[in-house]
Amino acid sequence: MSTKLFGMQWVGDVLVLTLDTPGGDFNIFSHEAAVQLLELLEGVDRERVRALVIRSAKPGSFINGVGLMMAGTAQAPEDIPRMTETVTRAYRAVREFPAPTIAAIRGNCYGCGVEFSLHCDYRVAAHTYETHFYMTEIAEYLFIPAFGSTQDLPRLIGLENATDALLWGERWSAPEAVRRGLVDACFDDADFDGSVLRFVDALLECGGGKRQQASAPARAPVPADFETRTRARIASLPPAYQPVYTECLDLMLHAARRGRAEARDYQLEVEACGRAVVNPIAKAALSIFFVRRLALHHSLREHELPPLTHLVIDAEDARLAALAEDLRTRRVRGLSVEVAPQQPPPGVPVLHVTRYAPEGEPLPEGAVSLAVDLVSGPLRQVSDLVLYAPLLEAGLPVVELRAAEGRPPEEARTLFALLHRAGFHPVMSRAAEEPVLNALLGAYLGPLVAHVLAGGDARDALATVRAFGFARSPAELIRALPRPALALALAPHLPAAASFERVEEALEALATAEPRGAHGSAPLADAVLISLLGFATRALADRTLGHPTVVDVLARELIDFPLGYGSLCRYLTRERAARLLTSDAVHALLPGEPMQALDAFVTRGRDFYPQARPAAARAPAQASPPAVAAALPSPGALPVPEARPTPRSLHV
Repeated sequence: MSTKLFGMQWVGDVLVLTLDTPGGDFNIFSHEAAVQLLELLEGVDRERVRALVIRSAKPGSFINGVGLMMAGTAQAPEDIPRMTETVTRAYRAVREFPAPTIAAIRGNCYGCGVEFSLHCDYRVAAHTYETHFYMTEIAEYLFIPAFGSTQDLPRLIGLENATDALLWGERWSAPEAVRRGLVDACFDDADFDGSVLRFVDALLECGGGKRQQASAPARAPVPADFETRTRARIASLPPAYQPVYTECLDLMLHAARRGRAEARDYQLEVEACGRAVVNPIAKAALSIFFVRRLALHHSLREHELPPLTHLVIDAEDARLAALAEDLRTRRVRGLSVEVAPQQPPPGVPVLHVTRYAPEGEPLPEGAVSLAVDLVSGPLRQVSDLVLYAPLLEAGLPVVELRAAEGRPPEEARTLFALLHRAGFHPVMSRAAEEPVLNALLGAYLGPLVAHVLAGGDARDALATVRAFGFARSPAELIRALPRPALALALAPHLPAAASFERVEEALEALATAEPRGAHGSAPLADAVLISLLGFATRALADRTLGHPTVVDVLARELIDFPLGYGSLCRYLTRERAARLLTSDAVHALLPGEPMQALDAFVTRGRDFYPQARPAAARAPAQASPPAVAAALPSPGALPVPEARPTPRSLHV
């Protein structure tokens, strides 16, 4: 017998359907969900229904998942029209339902969830951080959506807003979605269901009815240079990414220039999706979904948050006060935040975070000491929890969380879970000295800086990582960090001693270079890979990071390791590592440690992941990305710099 996925409730003459996928925190609009929705809409007494509300039973998830499931199983372009048929009919049935339809969005609204909401006449959202809108298909998985967004979004919110959402993967909070025109209203979470019903009552009282979404013109005229600017931005992406971005833009331009969508327009989108999802680069990108889920499981180890956690933050430290304000503004479900030691609600678990305590200074009873945004000096063992986040102001919410030796792991896991729920990308670290974020930044940027120090062109360095598939330029990372501190952090990752002034000059050259028209270097690409392999082997060998999936997520979020290669540790197999060049040009760009790690990994080590692994995680990883050496010209060997300095523990 089929599991019942939709609850049905009448509130007067308003029909409320509630989606609840069993067995998890996320709603998946599967084939079975589509069939059940079609049956419900066909069997209901339509004369009785004055309005239809579709909501979620899960506070953290509206609708997710159908596009990812479909892309993971498609083997040929013609599979997609067949696989999307039932879901498309269900979405279309919502659009064509005779009464006004309202999507009551509470929780993550990703990809096909956004597309589902576009088939409703009205969209209202809860004001919580988890209620945000994100088109994942291109940004995360490099394939074109299949349920109408390339046609509906430009008509509903205008071409520029649609491009921000679809091509550039902007995440919008509920208030931002209202401002952009995607959502009609945003309500407080405490009385969300009541607010939705009042919205429906007001709508019906004023005679509000169906909307003609498909014929709505774009909201604002498109600037004359918009297409030129967008195509130039696409041209700055790695070459392998450009076809799918270009085809998606062409579909949106087509929609923006036509007054009304026709069936053929949606069919063109489905055909484009079919071509994209079977591309090896998209198949490889899918594996990051499984990697993220495994990394989260490893970090939390079945830890469950209580219904409410009260976070008390000491206001004496300005950075902690800023963190408290950020968390309050994000409206994290299940978290209350106070600045200064106030009495928590009775019976509510408390995580008391105070300022970073100098050595020997006693902490309040029950307090957890937290260090935020360290910029220099070694990590102090006196701290119970260290939160290291050097790139928050640059828009990269990657945070390193380290618990002191001997502290109960539940405190760290509670804070990890709260930060994850609040939209940060936390990583659990056991670093005793150099933060793991610094070590990864140094491993990535070190060969690029060494290339410039040895007389290489900074433009060629940026062209190398772009040709390999890094969509985010390392210049962005360099511009976001304090230059002197970054120069200090790079010292252990350079092959030879260099003055801080010269390193800063090399960083400035990389920060301001323009890679277009430049030539990449195969030895430099190999050096970057060897350096990253050295980071991964060290982080796992000394247990700084506890599992390869954690390394993979950190590499994806911090340095934007290319989607088309799946993930760092899945890509760097012993077989592939053995094929990396070990010419003099490569040796000149690296200190001794990464080369030693490469040798040990190939001769005595084992792959980061076992060869036998679950089929769901294994299939996408089998795609073979293009060989970097074939894509990049190999210049002559670079001159060998001077001797390497003694490594130090340095902090960005």
